[in-house]
Amino acid sequence: MYDETIRCPATGEELAPSHGSMLKSQSGREYPVVDDIPLLFVEEDGSAPATITQQISTDGKITHDVQDFYEDAPFPNYNSFDNINSFVARADAGIFARLLREQIPINSNVLEVGCGTGQLSNYLAATTPARVYAADMTLPSLRLGQDFANRNGIEGVRFLQTNLFVPAIKPQSMDVVISNGVLHHTYDTKKAFMSISRLVKPGGYLIIGLYNNIGRLRTDFRRVLVKMFGEGVLFLDPHLRNELSPEKRRAWINDQYYHPQERKHSISELMKWFDEAGFSFVSSIPKIIGSFGNDESLFQQQKAGTPFDRTMAEIGMLFSSLGGEGGLYICIGRRKFT
Repeated sequence: MYDETIRCPATGEELAPSHGSMLKSQSGREYPVVDDIPLLFVEEDGSAPATITQQISTDGKITHDVQDFYEDAPFPNYNSFDNINSFVARADAGIFARLLREQIPINSNVLEVGCGTGQLSNYLAATTPARVYAADMTLPSLRLGQDFANRNGIEGVRFLQTNLFVPAIKPQSMDVVISNGVLHHTYDTKKAFMSISRLVKPGGYLIIGLYNNIGRLRTDFRRVLVKMFGEGVLFLDPHLRNELSPEKRRAWINDQYYHPQERKHSISELMKWFDEAGFSFVSSIPKIIGSFGNDESLFQQQKAGTPFDRTMAEIGMLFSSLGGEGGLYICIGRRKFT
């Protein structure tokens, strides 16, 4: 299947169907397509994926350690009892997902980087006319997302395996790029941010979710308790009080309490990265000044406040559901035209 947006990650060339289930670049590089998922993961030097017999850099080892972690524990996984109606209803109950569905620009090209098992990508493809690309480095996670899409007749979503440091996507081709809870699991959050920021069109939006160094303190405390007393203390985790299948419950516990790589970042730090990459700050969750409402406009300019205002918003996360369920904040930036 030809798609001019999907490119050879090593050279940037267009990919065309070749013999069998293969995609081929103009210079002759070939990539397999397995279960309708193009396998476009390459190392940062453009070489084929490393094997256990190859020497790779420390940075590359971290990438593969995280990849192996999600091979064993795909995240966030699906509830085994979900059908398309319950899946959409569950997603609609989350304010961010619902607002994104309602407000995403019409007929957008949307890329989710680090989609995991593809819940958000499948949700947007099922409920909007957007063309959705769901990218992750972990094939078992992508297969779960593709399988859910196939079983529920979700069209308009394309799953692909890629390395976010060498993305197989044409630069400046996306109206919206989303990476929620992903970049802080790489070996270099800022470098990952800069890599995916290049995929956004002028005037397009970049939506980033990161762990906050203050807002995540409640999870950090629970992680210490788990190490000391075991998982019996996880009744303190409010997310685990929701109706979850055993697979989805296990995925959350592994991701929050046993992840091999994570960092935390302030809102002010992320806003500096937006500025360096040529983006203007648009909005955030939590809102820096004022309260975030159920009918908030995600793509309407909010006040950026002062560093003190942002720190106070981060402290406020500790006393809200944001702090209780992982300490993740979201910032939206818009790529400048010049």
